[in-house]
Amino acid sequence: MGGVLPRVCHAAPLLVTRGVLGQTATLNSVQQHAQLLPCASNFQQCITACGVAEFQALYDWLLASPQQAEDVDVIAAGQAADRRTSGQRTSLESSTFQLLRDVGLSVLGSTLDYLTLCQHSDARCGEVVEQFRSVQAIGQVLDDRMRSLAKEYLPETGVRSPLLRVGHSVRSDLQAFLRQLPSLSAGLAATELGARLAQTVGQRARMLSWHLGMHAWVRGLRVPGRGAPVLILHEEYMSFQDMIAAVVGTMVRNGQSQMALVEIGVPLEDWDTLAAVRDFPGLQYAGIMAEPDQPSEIEGRAFIFEQRRAELQASLGERGVLYLASLQRAADAFPSRSMDMALVDFRGRSADYAQEQMALWESKVKPGGVLLGVGFLPTSPEIVMAVCAQRFSTDLHIGKGGGFWWLVEPPEDE
Repeated sequence: MGGVLPRVCHAAPLLVTRGVLGQTATLNSVQQHAQLLPCASNFQQCITACGVAEFQALYDWLLASPQQAEDVDVIAAGQAADRRTSGQRTSLESSTFQLLRDVGLSVLGSTLDYLTLCQHSDARCGEVVEQFRSVQAIGQVLDDRMRSLAKEYLPETGVRSPLLRVGHSVRSDLQAFLRQLPSLSAGLAATELGARLAQTVGQRARMLSWHLGMHAWVRGLRVPGRGAPVLILHEEYMSFQDMIAAVVGTMVRNGQSQMALVEIGVPLEDWDTLAAVRDFPGLQYAGIMAEPDQPSEIEGRAFIFEQRRAELQASLGERGVLYLASLQRAADAFPSRSMDMALVDFRGRSADYAQEQMALWESKVKPGGVLLGVGFLPTSPEIVMAVCAQRFSTDLHIGKGGGFWWLVEPPEDE
């Protein structure tokens, strides 16, 4: 499932809210759903009975929640981590991951309880706030366990802060859910929100695993002859798309409602940028899809280009433009210090390419603007070293999915 929200809207034909088919409910139906509850003690039967395949996927995904930090060195080597031997886990770390999985499954159980009531025309389906009161109890249990766990950490591990922060983040997620409940209609809307909350908790666990693994990995990074770079890990970015949206959103909140972004290397698959900037009406977008090196690829690239251009038009309208051009022609078309943001894709590229393109496109960004990139991954050490060398002495912000960014300062000679 990854970061894709469960498509619980497919449950609409199965949901039976009070007053719709309630008159046809039978005693057998009442007895049947009474035997299913609580679903937290009977997950598989509840999921099968509800008939919504996305709940099975969500349940399996939560069961597979990480129980330790990612072993980045093993991932970089292309090997599968061995849970029995990879990393030295503290009691706080192990207990926090287990707590996150418990909370996610508890929220899913409460959501399935509610869905079961609605599908069987139970009058309690209309009592949305009351039926999700268990989420408030889950929050209290979370608070109590996090306070207890905070006393058990080893100061020298360096992982206490992210572990405790994730507890506060999940608590905020639960509170936001409870605040939204009174405004929701009974049935589908409440069910979908509960499923989204369960997935958010699962995402928090995966982000924590990534953050702890990267924290251990980046401490060993060194630029030859210079030392350690200044890296800031952002655990709040759930994905590269989240990073783009967060950076743009920060600039908007800081008063820059009108801005221009150029993306160099529009990908042939998984175009994250379009969805990330769609909701910022003051943003003007220019994308550069690189011309292929091989003549045999020209026709296929042109076909993809037309598809991407149609997507851009449908999403941004006149605010977006897409070009199919060589990177050199694209660079020549943009004057120095003309853009507010530049985003460059370094995935699959060489260190020399990365160094050249970073310097080139940073020169196209206004002082106070942002250079963003993607490709900062343990599996691409040459790109990692090139980025660290380019941005050695000042803050380099890192996010999940290989994303990174930094603020562009005025050149020293200006």
